[in-house]
Amino acid sequence: MAVTLAEQATGAADTAPAITHGAIVELAAPEEAAGGARVCVVVQADLFNETHATVTLCPLTAVVGGESLFRVAISPQEHTGLTVECEVQVDRITSVRRHRIVKVIGHASATRMEQVDQALRRWLAL
Repeated sequence: MAVTLAEQATGAADTAPAITHGAIVELAAPEEAAGGARVCVVVQADLFNETHATVTLCPLTAVVGGESLFRVAISPQEHTGLTVECEVQVDRITSVRRHRIVKVIGHASATRMEQVDQALRRWLAL
């Protein structure tokens, strides 16, 4: 169930999912960008998700290339909200102002997020 942040803010959706580690979110496209909304997964620690002005994300791509050391496959399932097979682009980690998040469309499983976290540790040499 996709819930907009406006619904969350007004209480229009009593069961609105929060922006948490592993949430799959849709971003509004920047004004200068063409192509519409972007889907990403939240990789920021939950400790900071409610209070920080920005949210750290990894974008998803439907162009699946199998770069398994730093890309993590994520399947279209009911809990993810995705409609096609995607890869988490760990190599394109970014932070955006939270107002750019239009809605939460789903959530990655704990197992999948552990794989994303491991890929982030490899990519960032942590």
